[in-house]
Amino acid sequence: MLPSNLLSVWKRKGEILPRYAKSSSSNDEAANFLIEAYKSHIGEKKKVLKALVAELEDKGYEYRFVRALSLLLDRKSTFVCQCKVDPVDLRRKIFQATEQFGLPTTSENRRKILEIVASKMALAVEDVEEDFYSDLDGELVLEKFSAPSASELLGEYNLGLTQTLLFDATELSFTASGNWQDLFHAIKKFGLIYEVYQDNGLWVKIDGPGSLFKLTRRYGVGIAKLLPIIVANLEWTVRAKVLWRFTNEICDFKLESQKHASLLKKPHLPIVTYDSSIEEDFASKFQALTTGWALKREPEPVTAGKHVIIPDFSLEKAGIKIYLEIVGFWTETYLLRKIEKLKQVEVKMLLLVNEALACEKLSALEKRPQLDLIYYRDKISLAPILRYLETKFDDVKFKEIKLLEGLSIRFTEPVVAFREFADRIGVSAEASRAFLAISPPSGYVALADILVSNEKLLQIGDRIRVAMSQSGKLPLKEAARIIEEEGVDDSANVLTMLGYRIRWRGINSEQAEVSKDPKNFGE
Repeated sequence: MLPSNLLSVWKRKGEILPRYAKSSSSNDEAANFLIEAYKSHIGEKKKVLKALVAELEDKGYEYRFVRALSLLLDRKSTFVCQCKVDPVDLRRKIFQATEQFGLPTTSENRRKILEIVASKMALAVEDVEEDFYSDLDGELVLEKFSAPSASELLGEYNLGLTQTLLFDATELSFTASGNWQDLFHAIKKFGLIYEVYQDNGLWVKIDGPGSLFKLTRRYGVGIAKLLPIIVANLEWTVRAKVLWRFTNEICDFKLESQKHASLLKKPHLPIVTYDSSIEEDFASKFQALTTGWALKREPEPVTAGKHVIIPDFSLEKAGIKIYLEIVGFWTETYLLRKIEKLKQVEVKMLLLVNEALACEKLSALEKRPQLDLIYYRDKISLAPILRYLETKFDDVKFKEIKLLEGLSIRFTEPVVAFREFADRIGVSAEASRAFLAISPPSGYVALADILVSNEKLLQIGDRIRVAMSQSGKLPLKEAARIIEEEGVDDSANVLTMLGYRIRWRGINSEQAEVSKDPKNFGE
């Protein structure tokens, strides 16, 4: 954040936007000049650095821009008072001496007072001169400095401009691609008044300080502190109504990640940690399986009346989205609040509930059609969850198969992957496999994950027959190579389909051989 007197904006036709410092030779030169000045002036007084800032202003740089950069660098610096004595006590003794010996109206009288004070404090007169005002801001000495890069400094400057502009927002709305747990935690921590709504995604609207009668400054700071958490996401949009006090005009402000993310300093998102070992154990076990369901930790919030719930997980597959909430060991008060929120949820949600919480009020949720409950004891068992997901997917799969049955499908490719066909039509791979495997098109045979034309199988068969014509046998590795060269990645099923068998000698595939199967060749 920056002081309001350093705010610089563009305002046109009711729209307002900070004058962002884009990376350019001029801006980079100013940033690098100041960074190098701080790096090379460790041990010097702050007033020396401020003289260099003034020098940069004299070169034609906009004074608010230069002073803001200097202020940001001050915050990365450690300034100390290197006085040998307490400056406040030293000034007190000097003022007491002037009462006794009179005002220092002449240089001789001034020297006399300093000598008396120096004698009492066992200091040299020069030390008294030096330390008299050594605790004032300009007299502080630069002890440490953490140097940023020019791009980092400009990004921090742009972010600070935006935060300062939002001090006078009458309202602010935003949406983000994630990090919702931290966002709502910050909203509550800063005491911000909010509501949520759906508009092509979930949006949060916050009343701005300009719409309130009290606590304007503190409230504005809260909104400013929220901004870095928003822009830490990959995608975000911020909209606001800003009161421009110079004209008493309400202006529109809009910021989008696609246009402005590169201009702003992007804070690092905190590492997502699980709230409990039960959640972590469930996630690791589920992700180890190949279910086709995409598990996402802390998805977007779910509206529950005027409130929101941030589910622990979401599960997605073939257009189905189910939110998952683990209800573990909670206090009774917390549980009752949670139940009241869950009653207002309109999306599909699965609750994994610890049996110890199987109270009457919680079981009442079972009557709500959008909520499903699965109870667990000490650890969450995946079996009932997988059965539940399978039943939810079966309805979609059945409809997709019916859709495929109504289509006129004709293939020309020699090899058709079920998943590629599914993506082309817009159905799930499971529906594609079920439909094509049960009734493959004329001239094709169905293998595990693909359709292969009879013509392609004959070509493969001819190549294998030629390869084993001399010995009647062929290393499995060589047979697999031939099949893969023909664009088929299922050598075992192809060999079986062509009437060959694999003779294994131990578990090493390098020693396995392919030969004719007597049952299929009349031998």
